[in-house]
Amino acid sequence: MLTAYGIAAVIALLAESDRPERTATILILLLIVMVLDLLAMLYARRILVGPTIIVLQVLGAVLAVLQVGLSIQLILAGLRTLGVSPG
Repeated sequence: MLTAYGIAAVIALLAESDRPERTATILILLLIVMVLDLLAMLYARRILVGPTIIVLQVLGAVLAVLQVGLSIQLILAGLRTLGVSPG
């Protein structure tokens, strides 16, 4: 499903698109993501059998920690750019 954040990202990318090739690439990538989302929803019962659930939970935890680390890194880089934090 496309969330409000996803729609905002697509709109921002399309607004900054200055060439038809880039617009087509964005739309093709959006279509691929939506098809993958549909397939994941259709085959969710088959995917979530056996040890797959544990693997996906561990992967989710690892990706969450990486996302927190990336967000902290971006915040610190922004503060350094503003001159608020020494770096």
